[in-house]
Amino acid sequence: MPILFVLLALMPAIAMSDQHEDSDGDGLTDLEEARIYRTDPQLSDTDLDGLADGLEVNQYWTLPLIADTDGDGFLDGIEVRLGSDPTEAGSQPDPKNPKSDDLDGDGLSNNEELELGSNPQHFDSDFDGLGDGAEIHTYFTDPMLVDSDGDGMWDGDEVKAGTDPGNAENPAPGPSE
Repeated sequence: MPILFVLLALMPAIAMSDQHEDSDGDGLTDLEEARIYRTDPQLSDTDLDGLADGLEVNQYWTLPLIADTDGDGFLDGIEVRLGSDPTEAGSQPDPKNPKSDDLDGDGLSNNEELELGSNPQHFDSDFDGLGDGAEIHTYFTDPMLVDSDGDGMWDGDEVKAGTDPGNAENPAPGPSE
């Protein structure tokens, strides 16, 4: 019984310490994400539009659960990057803006992405942790496959582990290495 009393007495302190935790570093506390915005406290950009949830809520007034707040066909992050208003459907990126040739800023032109089958509005089309441009120009992997060499490890995880994501014969280092 005394242990239960101690735990009950500590619960407000535990709850207070968690109030300010921001597990994904997006500018919203985990508590705000879970209770108010219904966003993922472990994912900094819940709707994968190129803007962190905290920026959507606190700076741009966009919807962190909807990738294209104004419904004009451009992701919110692209509109911000190219200088248009992501909350106003009539405000679209200027096609003459030099950045418009690479909407997502991944190092591949929109035309290159269309030829490759990757998404010109997503920096990382397969969500493997490597940008599409880096997959093509640096790692020589497929921007549409999370595991280009088929060894069971995602391309981005291989780069973090120091192995070659395009070579199944180059395994990830083991626990003793």
